[in-house]
Amino acid sequence: MARGTYAISHDASLFILHPDDVPGTAPHPDRGRRNGCCGLDGQDGPNLVCAACGADVATKQSDCWTQNLVALTAAAAVGGAEPPA
Repeated sequence: MARGTYAISHDASLFILHPDDVPGTAPHPDRGRRNGCCGLDGQDGPNLVCAACGADVATKQSDCWTQNLVALTAAAAVGGAEPPA
């Protein structure tokens, strides 16, 4: 994904962004969500959280065998992400 561009998944549940286009996110605190050999493979659930409230907001793929992208949940994109209980 080129920086400054986006795509919408076929079912409109995800916004696909360049990894540098998601300010305000932080790595998920659960190390089990951040697997990969040289980056994040994105295969273990959301691995980025909102830096302000800690809600799961996106899955980053940056491993050597994956595309370099962030899949932001539609709920997070429109401000509907729920912080963890």
